[in-house]
Amino acid sequence: MKRFSNVRTLFFVPIVLIGLGVPAALAGQNECAGHAADIIHRAYPSATNADDGTLLFEGATITLPRNDSFNGDPHAVICRVWPVQPQLTLIAVPLMTERSDSENEGDIELLVADSTNLQIRQRMRLNGLMSDDAVHVQNVAFDTARYQFAPGKTAFGLRVSLEGSSRANPFGETTLWLFSIDSGELKPVLDNIVVGESHGEWDTACAGEFSEVTRTLSMVSSAKAAFADIIVTEKLTTSANTVGTDNDCHSEDKTTIVKHRLRFDGSGYGVPNDLKRIE
Repeated sequence: MKRFSNVRTLFFVPIVLIGLGVPAALAGQNECAGHAADIIHRAYPSATNADDGTLLFEGATITLPRNDSFNGDPHAVICRVWPVQPQLTLIAVPLMTERSDSENEGDIELLVADSTNLQIRQRMRLNGLMSDDAVHVQNVAFDTARYQFAPGKTAFGLRVSLEGSSRANPFGETTLWLFSIDSGELKPVLDNIVVGESHGEWDTACAGEFSEVTRTLSMVSSAKAAFADIIVTEKLTTSANTVGTDNDCHSEDKTTIVKHRLRFDGSGYGVPNDLKRIE
């Protein structure tokens, strides 16, 4: 997957978001309001209609949402009016070059459009973000919590959730990216942090081990720098299930909490490798 570089950040106010759950800032999607086809034709004027109702653009397939609510297809276009700047609409366009039950390949292009006339103002292509194999993309969603980095400067988030198909070895992961509009351009603010992860190994009846991680982000002032630090509060819960002498399934849980501090490094907030999405 392409790594984002030359990240530029601004200032801050407190924010809080977690991982595998669905924050209120994710509600209300999809908000294309019946304009998805119009938006796509404006953004990709050379796109052509396919027989199955999708659109084709330079070897990639674009799937329009079936209605204005989330329809469960992670490969469909999503739209979200930006609450802090309702004059702008955020659009995520999966550009799929391959789709099958075993493997998918594709990118996501982020678009920012004028909410009134749907003219495209900014765009950024995120290479490989829709590519998967044994672990499939299950959900793509905008995160429009109030990520205010400075007066009049606000970022929005994009979350991509993956899920494995194995019942014996369950796996789920949600990754967050943050973007802002700076000097008229769409730019990344925070690249690729896993905010939720769960996995386990069990006999599908009782015995086994499981773990779940949720990470909460908060912006805090820095005494040594003009930019905020990001405090990542990580909650790890592990469970061990065993069959008791009474043939009941017993669980022993353990929870630990650790904190990570991400500092502005001159070009952006560096994320430690152990907090990033596994390639």
